[in-house]
Parts: sequence; structure tokens; C-alpha cells
Amino acid sequence: MENRSNDLMEKFKALGLGGQIIVVAALVLFIDGFLPWYSVDLGPFGSVDRNGWESPGAIWSMLAIVVGLAMGGVMVARALMAAGTIPDNISGFTWPKINLGAAGVVALLIVIKLVNESSYLSFGFYVAILCAVALCAGAFLQFQAEQKGTAA
Repeated sequence: MENRSNDLMEKFKALGLGGQIIVVAALVLFIDGFLPWYSVDLGPFGSVDRNGWESPGAIWSMLAIVVGLAMGGVMVARALMAAGTIPDNISGFTWPKINLGAAGVVALLIVIKLVNESSYLSFGFYVAILCAVALCAGAFLQFQAEQKGTAA
């Protein structure tokens, strides 16, 4: 069991800083989807909370979470599967470029949700913003490493 966890840790470290940030941010964004993004205090009647999977503008946060999960999932799959199982590029686009575009999409979707409804924001929304920024940072680090010709 210890050997297996050491092997997983080595594969995680082999992702590089950008890949590690993407995997962690994607996981945190998924968990954050279940936390309150909006909260309305109704005084003596309690409060109403809405998470990232619920209205208002649920489609935007759901798409952001799914795209973030896809980014993290591809990183994990590429780390765990045999080399060549997942191609290094898709139609001429390398994974760092794809991740950079996908991270931009996640950030845009979160901004659209914010513009859609900015009243009664709760801590989950702020965590989502941080996750979107982290996905962008991780993807940028990968892209930068690719441009320099080093391992991502």
C-alpha cells in the first residue's frame, strides 16, 4: 500500500507545478460546487442558500465546474495511463494550449454568473473565483513551460 501511494505521489510530482495546480484547483472547484454560492438571510425565518449547481444562472457555474473537472481529469489520466494512450496534441493543439483556453472559458463562465446575479454572494462564490484564477495560473505555467521547451 505504501509503495502504491509513493508511486501516485511521484506521478503527481511529475505533472509539474502547472499540472499540480490544475488538478488541485479542479478538485476544489468540484467540492466548492456543493457549498453556498448565494445566501439570503430571512431574519426570523432562517436563510436560503444556493450552491453552484442551483439557480440563479446555474448553467454558467455547472459548465465552469464541468470544464474544470475535465481539465483536472485529463491531467490525471495522462499521468496515470501509459505514454501514448492520450495523444500529445489534438488537431495540432497541445494540452498546455487546450488547458489555457479551457481555463479562460472557466473564468469567463464564472464572470458571466457574477454579472447575471451579484447580490447575496456567499463564500462559495469567492472560492470559485479563486479556483478559476488558479486554473488560469496553472494553465499559464504549463503554456510557459511548453514555450521554453521544458517539461510541463
